[in-house]
Amino acid sequence: MKFWPQKRWKQILLIVLLALVIVVAGVLGFVLFKINSDYVSGIEVLNADGARTALIIYHPGLSSFMEDVAYAFADGLAENDWRVEITTASSQAPTDLSGYSLLVLGSPVYADGPSPTIKRHVDRIGDLKGIDTVLLVTSGGSEGGAETAMQQTVEEYNGSVELVVSLFNSTPNDGDPLDIAEQAGRDLLIA
Repeated sequence: MKFWPQKRWKQILLIVLLALVIVVAGVLGFVLFKINSDYVSGIEVLNADGARTALIIYHPGLSSFMEDVAYAFADGLAENDWRVEITTASSQAPTDLSGYSLLVLGSPVYADGPSPTIKRHVDRIGDLKGIDTVLLVTSGGSEGGAETAMQQTVEEYNGSVELVVSLFNSTPNDGDPLDIAEQAGRDLLIA
């Protein structure tokens, strides 16, 4: 039994099939690498003179949607007189939360769960010591497992989930998702 077919049309079909398998494997490899990899960024400060300090840590995701939502929420907090420090989940992100009144964790949804980078960062922080926490979750259009998994992780590490904001990039929200995120930050009432 020979692997290489004798007829020309079968050879072309086999080449196309092999090329398709290679492309699909490459795309899947890239996506898995992207969702499992830390993305190191600097810490950006908004409203440096705010009365209380919030730390926003997010996984940027495959599109800019999570980053846009995180910054919209940060803008709302800044308008609500918060000093906001925002960065991505990585080994370079802060793990000492003693100078913060609020922790915000942002993650896109992958396979009905949060990004592994968010879980790894909470693991690096360890005991959250009761810090008030907001969860920002972005997805293509379904609520469910990611919010629950993130909330369980925060509670497992002694955090207190005060608010969960779920926004969708392809299913209709009750308005513009960035406006919703900004308003949620503006309306946050944590002493």
